[in-house]
Amino acid sequence: MVRNGWLERAKGWDIAMTAGIAIDDWKLSIFERKLAAAGYAFTTGAGVTDDTLLLKVETDNLKALEVVVRAANEEAARIKRQLPS
Repeated sequence: MVRNGWLERAKGWDIAMTAGIAIDDWKLSIFERKLAAAGYAFTTGAGVTDDTLLLKVETDNLKALEVVVRAANEEAARIKRQLPS
């Protein structure tokens, strides 16, 4: 049950959200390229550890952003597999 019918009123609205994406710092160029190509603007902040970053992305479509984030992570994984151990 949805209190006060909030969900019903929100259907069809563009609701802006800020998504936080934690990444390893070496992945930044991949995420910059993928997010920019998809038309997203973002800010970069300090991560939880010295070698991580937090990207803050404004969106009204989390599903579309998820596609971009998955593509960036898949590219990063391919690159990491190619690096010498």
